[in-house]
Amino acid sequence: MPAATNPTGQRALADFLVYLGVELQVSPHTVAAYRRDLRRFLAGHAALPGREAIDRHLGELLATHAPASVARAAAAIRGFCRFLAAEGLAAHDVAEGLLGPRLEQKLPNAPSRKAVARLLEVPADGLLGIRDRALLHVLYATGCRAGEVVGLRTTSVIPEHRLLRAFGKGNKERLVPIADVALDWLRRYLTEVRPALRARAAQDPGDVLFLSRTGRPLDRVRVFQVVRAAAARAGLAVACSPHALRHSFATHLVAGGADLRSVQEMLGHASLQTTQVYTHVDHERLRSVHQRLHPRG
Repeated sequence: MPAATNPTGQRALADFLVYLGVELQVSPHTVAAYRRDLRRFLAGHAALPGREAIDRHLGELLATHAPASVARAAAAIRGFCRFLAAEGLAAHDVAEGLLGPRLEQKLPNAPSRKAVARLLEVPADGLLGIRDRALLHVLYATGCRAGEVVGLRTTSVIPEHRLLRAFGKGNKERLVPIADVALDWLRRYLTEVRPALRARAAQDPGDVLFLSRTGRPLDRVRVFQVVRAAAARAGLAVACSPHALRHSFATHLVAGGADLRSVQEMLGHASLQTTQVYTHVDHERLRSVHQRLHPRG
């Protein structure tokens, strides 16, 4: 990727990224994405680009990139321009009022209750089978992201209150209720499996909750592999991933009558708008209610 050609832009970008990471506590993944987007935006400009250059840049991206990628690039540019104006590096915010591309509201592809039940009933063969069953139950019972699950500690489980302590985007802590069946599998994993895995480690993994075959902390890739392997063994036709189980968690809560604010807190969404997609996913239940209760149903 070509670098920005103007020293002012280079310095301003470096300062903005430090501001994001240190002052706003934005996640490293977001900072890295913004760095790529803004380097691409600044490339080839002798001075900080104006509004016309911004509009042209986003228009060119739309021809070759997915709308979600262009929306993120627009968000990076908005934040950068706002930072430039606040720091006195620009006379005004040239990106004020800038909108990204309108994104299609896609419904989550969530495995059904029956599909999840089959997934969670895959035989737990051996030590790793017990670990995998505990992992699957945690994913579905809490709606945690794969990255959040690999960051769990043994102290993250609070069995006396039936809660799990997770750290989400921006290192924000939240407490999520966890079902008794998931707690039972976690207890079995902690007593029967984790000590044996930890004993295999060449280097002490500390209090990381989920360990690999060799006693190292489990990574995100392995979490995806565990879910996919279990889905294959269960004979599921739908694609299944940690994120799909997160969608199922939220979908089934909303279908059962949970209010969106509670689901928002459990998912760790910063905005309720992000959670509102789950109000559209249970058409069969609504149709059944209509047929049973409407006079002309």
